[in-house]
Amino acid sequence: MIMAKDGNKADTQKSERPTAQIFRLVGADPSKEEIKKALLPRQMLNQERPANAVAGNAFQPEDEYQDLYVGASRDIGVLEPPYNLSTLDRLAQENNALSPCIEAMVTNIDGTGYDFIRADAEEGDDSVDEKIEQLRQFFAEPWPGESFMTIRQKLRRDYERTGNAYLEVLRNAQDQIVFLRHVDAKMMRLLKLDDPVPVEKVMRRNGREVRITVMERQRRYVQLLNGVTLVYFKDFGVQRDLNKNTGVWAQTGQRLPANQRATEIIHFTCLPDSKTPYGVPRWINQLPSILGSRRAEEFNLEFFDNGGVPPVLIILQGGSLQDKTRQALEQKMSLGSALSKNRVQVLEVEPTGGSMDHPLQAKVTVERFGSERQNDSMFEKYDDKCEQRIRRAFRLPPIFVGQAADYAFATAYVSYNVAEAQVFKPERDEFDEVISMKLLTAMGYYGYRMKSKPMVIDDASLKMQGIELAMNTNHVMPSDIIREINEVAKTRIRYSEEPVTFDASMTVDEEGNIVHVNTLDNRTGTLNGDNGTPVEAPKPSSTQKAAPLGVLALAHDTLAALRGRDFAELAKHVKLIASLDERGRKEFQKACASLQFIDPSYDLEGLGELMSCTIAVMQSEHQHHH
Repeated sequence: MIMAKDGNKADTQKSERPTAQIFRLVGADPSKEEIKKALLPRQMLNQERPANAVAGNAFQPEDEYQDLYVGASRDIGVLEPPYNLSTLDRLAQENNALSPCIEAMVTNIDGTGYDFIRADAEEGDDSVDEKIEQLRQFFAEPWPGESFMTIRQKLRRDYERTGNAYLEVLRNAQDQIVFLRHVDAKMMRLLKLDDPVPVEKVMRRNGREVRITVMERQRRYVQLLNGVTLVYFKDFGVQRDLNKNTGVWAQTGQRLPANQRATEIIHFTCLPDSKTPYGVPRWINQLPSILGSRRAEEFNLEFFDNGGVPPVLIILQGGSLQDKTRQALEQKMSLGSALSKNRVQVLEVEPTGGSMDHPLQAKVTVERFGSERQNDSMFEKYDDKCEQRIRRAFRLPPIFVGQAADYAFATAYVSYNVAEAQVFKPERDEFDEVISMKLLTAMGYYGYRMKSKPMVIDDASLKMQGIELAMNTNHVMPSDIIREINEVAKTRIRYSEEPVTFDASMTVDEEGNIVHVNTLDNRTGTLNGDNGTPVEAPKPSSTQKAAPLGVLALAHDTLAALRGRDFAELAKHVKLIASLDERGRKEFQKACASLQFIDPSYDLEGLGELMSCTIAVMQSEHQHHH
C-alpha cells in the first residue's frame, strides 16, 4: 500500500529510511537503540547477525533518487515526491478500472486535434495568415518523426497517471526554439527553489507594454541517468543560463557555451500536493478502492487456481488411513488443476479399536459440498463499487469506459455534452492557455493562441431543422445554406448565382458538374455540340447508377408529347432517341416506364420496351396518315 510521507515544507522536508518509516506508520514508539539499528548501513547489520540466522538477499526496489533527497547522505537539494512515481504508474497500468478512465481522458482531451488563431480574428474569418501556416508547420513535427498530437497524448498519460507531466523545450545557439520533446515523468525530480533574483517582466497594462522588475525564485530540475550521471534543467522562460552538468547558475548576463546550457522544462501538474511542489493524480483519494479491486481480482484468481472449495469432506470413524493412502490423498487434493481434484478417490481404512469378541468396523462418511460451492467469482459487488468510485474521481459517465448497454442516443448525447462541458473542455482550455501564453509568446507569435478542437456528436435532424428556420427568415445567404447542407448531408452541392434550368440538353458528369451535352438540329436530325459541329451521343459512365438528367428530361418530354398527341414534337424526340447508344436507350425505356406506370417495380425493362413500341406505333400511324 502506498502511504504519503509526513514532513515539513517542501524545501525543508527530511527523508526517512524505510525502517524508520515503518515504525512511524504503524504507530510504534521505537527506542533510540531501535532507531539507531534501523538506520545502520546494511553491512553493519550483516556483521551483527548471528551465524545461524536465515535472511533473504533480495530487497524491494527503492527510489533511485533516495540518496539525493533533502537530508539524505548525498543531499543536493532534490525534493522527494509525496508518492513513489513508479508505483503510481504501475497501479494505473494494472488496475482494471483506472486504465480505461485514463485512456478516455487521453482520447477526448488530446486526441481531437488543434489549430491556431489570431486573438483579434473575427468569427468566420477565412483569410490566409502566414504566421498561422508557420505555426502549423512547426507543430506538425516538433520532434523528428513525432507530431505534437502524439506528444500531447504522452503528456496526458503521465499527467493522469502520476499527476505530473514534463515538456522539454530545446533552443539552438541563437536562442530560437527548434524542438519540443516529451520527458518521462517518472525520471524527473524537482530541486529546491533558489534565492530570489531580480527578473524583468514585460506585461501589458492600460493598452501598452510595460517592463516590471520582480523578485523571482527560479526552479531547477534534475534527471539521474544510469544511476550515476546527473543532468540538470531549468524552468521555462528563465533568462539565466544553467550548466546542465553541474547545476550551477551562470552570472547575470554571462552566456555559457551552447553545448553546456541546460534545456528548459514546462511542468504540468494535475492536483497540487499539500506539502510539495509536485502534482498528484486526480484519483489519489480513491487509492483504497484501486488497491482493493486489485486484491479482489487476485484473490479470485488464486481461488480458481486452487480449485475453489473442496468438493467433498471425508470423515473417518473407528479407523485410520494407511500412511501411503493419506499421503496420496493429500497430494492429490492439494496439487494439480481443478479438474484433477474432482476425480474419484479410493481409500483403504484400518479399524483402530474393538476386541476378538466384538470387532469394531471402520466407517467412512463422505459429505458433499456441491450445493455449497461458489459458482461465480467473489467480491463482484465490491469490485463494481470500486469501479464507480474510481470513475467518479474522473467525473466520467459510464459510457466513456464502455458501459453502453443501457444507453439510447438521447441519453448518450446528454452524457457526452455534460462530460464535454464539465471535464474535457476545461482541460483543453487549461493546456491551450499554457502553450499560448508561454510557448507561442516565447517563439515570437504575439497575439496568436492555440485552440483545441472539440469532439462533437452531430444530430442531422436538429441541424436540418435549424437550417430550415434560417431559410425562413429570408436573411441568410444562399451560399451559407448550401455550405451547411453539404456539411450535414455529406454532399457536394455548389451554389450558383444564376438560376439553373434542367432540360434534355443537360447531364451530370462523374464529379457532379452540370454539362450542356448536345442539342438537336431540326433540319438534319443530328446531335450538335456547343460549337455546332456534329458529335456522337454521350455514353454514360459504367459506374453511373442513375440515368443522366438529360435522359430523364427526354423521357418526360416524350411522354408529354405522347399524351397530347403532338406528333410534330414527338418526331423530334424520336430522332433524338435514335441517336442514343444501347445503354442510353435502356435508361430511356426505364425512365418512361417509371413515369407512365403506377408500379413498374415488377418488370421495369419489359414495361420500358412496351412504351418504346407504343411510341414507334404511334409514329408509324402518323406517317401513314400523312
